Amino acid sequence: MTDQPQPGVTVAPTPTQTINIQAPPAAPSNGLAVASMVLGIVSLFLFWIPFLGWIPVVTGLVLGLIALQRLYGRGMAITGVVCSGIALAIKVWFWLALIGILGVAASHANV
Repeated sequence: MTDQPQPGVTVAPTPTQTINIQAPPAAPSNGLAVASMVLGIVSLFLFWIPFLGWIPVVTGLVLGLIALQRLYGRGMAITGVVCSGIALAIKVWFWLALIGILGVAASHANV
């Protein structure tokens, strides 16, 4: 007795089971919110650079405010706006303090 069919005898094929694996649908994202968050975080590190430091601060703030009006990615947009706002406040305070210190030093040097 073997598993081989006898000549002239037809054997029905064994049914196979098909498994369909579907990936869950990707959650919609907001590219502006992601860009705002990244620029906001980068601007926290670049606030002290005179001219280059303004680019990520302003861009991150604008992109974050635009992204807040979209349906998805609100948390990242808020993070971008907050980080950019903090970096903007630090940047303005830093440069005003530096100009003030340099002004006081210059006025005492002329005496």
